Amino acid sequence: MLDINTIYAWSAWYALGNASLAADIPSMPGLYRIRRRGRDDLDYIGQTGSGGMNLRKRLAMLRGVYAAEMPYRDPHTAAPALWALRHSTGCDFEVSVSPVEGTTPWRKGLEALAIALYRQTNQRSPNISFGRMPAGYVMSSGNNAKLVAAGKRFRGGYTGENTASHLESIVPNGSLTSDPVHLLWGGHTWSTWHPIILAINTVSAEALGLYRIRHAGTSQLLYIGEGGITGRLAAHLQKTRNPTHLQGAIFSPASALECSWVVNNTWAKHERLELENDLIASHLLMTGAVPAAQFLG
Repeated sequence: MLDINTIYAWSAWYALGNASLAADIPSMPGLYRIRRRGRDDLDYIGQTGSGGMNLRKRLAMLRGVYAAEMPYRDPHTAAPALWALRHSTGCDFEVSVSPVEGTTPWRKGLEALAIALYRQTNQRSPNISFGRMPAGYVMSSGNNAKLVAAGKRFRGGYTGENTASHLESIVPNGSLTSDPVHLLWGGHTWSTWHPIILAINTVSAEALGLYRIRHAGTSQLLYIGEGGITGRLAAHLQKTRNPTHLQGAIFSPASALECSWVVNNTWAKHERLELENDLIASHLLMTGAVPAAQFLG
């Protein structure tokens, strides 16, 4: 089992508004966590480091939190919700970072584990993780040329409507310390393992939920996912026909792939994402690795 006491080195807390200028914030990949000043609960946990990105640059992307208008969803997806919290309460934010060496999948796995550990302790996710918004606010759109050309770019703000983004976090379904290939892993009741082609032809096309993929008989998973089960499995199977695709090379040969799933059409999108996150974290905790095809696109 992974020793969680040796993998996170969280810094002191810094005022978010000028954290990107703080000498102690390293210009390297890592994780960051955000909370409101004077509170212990977290609002967000994130990671950064792909390409030329680093912690300093990523935190600088949150300057829109302090603007007069709600920022767009990019360059930072959490900025609209942080803005809404500040707009509604007058709060200010603090940030703490933990540098992470290694690959992007490893860093994203550690992000999932940090979120899952928080969820286990608090029985909920950080307040605005997984696309959730404070009640009374709707999130801005993204900000790119395609949206502008289509007339679909917009700034969010007040709303009188209740949407899925206002729903509470779902509580963890079970412990993080169970066998990732077991039929009761994570507190869920999983289907038995089936060849992936058989599953695509068996599971209802309308079924939503969680799924996992492995090579037949192995003890580690290749992928954990959520959404429309048959459509997602078919998309993964299609990748095996492209040996240059990073996931396709890992999934091949298709004849060796098998899967197991949990159907629940009542879960909201963010709830499936929370539960998927917990499973990725559990796999990392129990095996010391993220599933081989996870976070490869």
